[in-house]
Amino acid sequence: MLEPIKIDPKTFLRQHCTLPSLPEVVNELQRVIHSGNVDTEKVAELINSDPAILAQALKIVNSAYYGLPRDIGDVRFAIAFLGLNEIYRMVLSLSVINTLAINRKDDLVDFWFHSFYAALCTKYIANKYEPHLSVEELWSAAILHDIGKLVYLKFFPEHYKALKDFSKEQGCLFSEAESHFSLPSSAFLGTLLCDHWRLPENVRNACEFHSLKDLPAVKENSPSADFRRMICLGNLLAIVSADELNSAKRQGLSTEVQTTLNLTEAGFLTMMGDVYELRIEVERFMDQFH
Repeated sequence: MLEPIKIDPKTFLRQHCTLPSLPEVVNELQRVIHSGNVDTEKVAELINSDPAILAQALKIVNSAYYGLPRDIGDVRFAIAFLGLNEIYRMVLSLSVINTLAINRKDDLVDFWFHSFYAALCTKYIANKYEPHLSVEELWSAAILHDIGKLVYLKFFPEHYKALKDFSKEQGCLFSEAESHFSLPSSAFLGTLLCDHWRLPENVRNACEFHSLKDLPAVKENSPSADFRRMICLGNLLAIVSADELNSAKRQGLSTEVQTTLNLTEAGFLTMMGDVYELRIEVERFMDQFH
C-alpha cells in the first residue's frame, strides 16, 4: 500500500524536499542577455566553463531537431547559427535536468528518450499546423514538459516505481495511474518546480498542459492555446507510437489526436508513418547523447 503524498505548494521544494539553486552559468547568461551589451566571446566562455553543459548542448545543437547544415563543434558557432536566446534556453533546460541529479540511469534515459521524441513530434506538427510558432521556444517547453516525473523520481522514487509499473501492466497513461493511486499529478509537481526556479511561462504551460485530458482546454484559437496544443499533441504522438499502451487506449488516443487535427483516417496513418520515422532520429540522438 502506497503512503499518501500531501504537498503544501508554499513549502514544497523549500523545506523538507529542497533543491539547490540553478548553476551560476544560468544567472550569468540571463544577466548578459538583459544587459543589452552582448559579448559572444563572454557567453562562449561562460558555457565552456561547465564541461557537462557544453558537451550536452553541442550534441543537441547537432541533433535532428535543428537540422543544421554542418556539424558544430564550437559554442561560438552554435550561437551564430541559433542565436543567444536559444542557446540560453538550451543551457537552462539542461541545467534544470542536471540539477535535479537523478541517479537512476535507466529512468533518466527513458525521460530523455520520451522528451526528445516529444520535441521532434511537436516540431513536426507545429511546422504543419502552426508554422508561426517559434521552433526555438518549442524546444525548451517540449523537453521540459515532463519534469514533474523527475520530481517524483527525486523525492518519491517508490511511488514513481509503482506508478510506472501500474502504467505498464495496465497499458494506460501515467496520469491515469496517478489518479488510480490518488497521488499528486506529475503535471502539478512540474508547475511547482517551474515556480520554484522561475522558469519561463511557456515551460510552465507545457508542464501543466500536455496530457490527454488537457486537449479540450487547448482547442480555442489564441497564440498561447496554439502553443499548448502543439506541446500536448507532440507528447501524445510520442506516447501513442511507443507501443506501451493497450489496444483500446491506443485507439482512443489516436482518435482524439485525429479529431483534434481534423484528419482523415488516411491522413492520420500518413502522419503516424512520419512520426515512426522520427523514432530513428531519437535512437540516433540517444546513442550519441549518452
